[in-house]
Amino acid sequence: MMTCIINVKGITVCLFGGQRLRLTREQAEQNRRLIVETASRMFRLQGVENVAVADVMKEAGFTHGGFYNHFKSKDELVTEAVAGAFDSAAKKLSEDVASGNDLQKALNAFLADYLSSAHRDTSTGGCPASAFPVDAARSGKDVQTAFADGIESYLEIFAGRMDGDKREARQRAVALLSGIVGAVLLSRAVKKSQPKLSDELLASARKQICKQRS
Repeated sequence: MMTCIINVKGITVCLFGGQRLRLTREQAEQNRRLIVETASRMFRLQGVENVAVADVMKEAGFTHGGFYNHFKSKDELVTEAVAGAFDSAAKKLSEDVASGNDLQKALNAFLADYLSSAHRDTSTGGCPASAFPVDAARSGKDVQTAFADGIESYLEIFAGRMDGDKREARQRAVALLSGIVGAVLLSRAVKKSQPKLSDELLASARKQICKQRS
């Protein structure tokens, strides 16, 4: 049986058959990233308040006691989870809307995918912009800063694909992001009680937003 202990510097020491096997700092950092990625997925699916630190550590394959050797608090983990989720999502968004020669066609394809039942029902938590708003609103400055920075990264990507001067392009980007995130939030909020309304919210938003861009 192998038991893992994480020391104060984040270096893991494993006891295997009575022998101590010291992991490298790189492996310790990999463990930290795994904790953050696991937390990000769980927070997006279940909400920050509904996921305990012990739940995250167990899902990631570590003991609860090692958590505070990586993070000072749950808020620190939430902040990193939000920031990490946006970093990954923004990178993918940038790649998606820049694919092919027709930028508008690529953006419309992204919007159709975003406003789909598959995204609404994703088992990975989906886009952080539509998964974290309520949690961010109830959190402190650090979490809100990570969320706001993520939103800004989305707006910068969208604005770069908009017509008009810099100010008008940003306004269009704000309206677009607000529309698609709001539609997904509302669709998820009524899915269990009124699935037809849930589908209608997505379909109508998809039709109207894509029509505006044609």
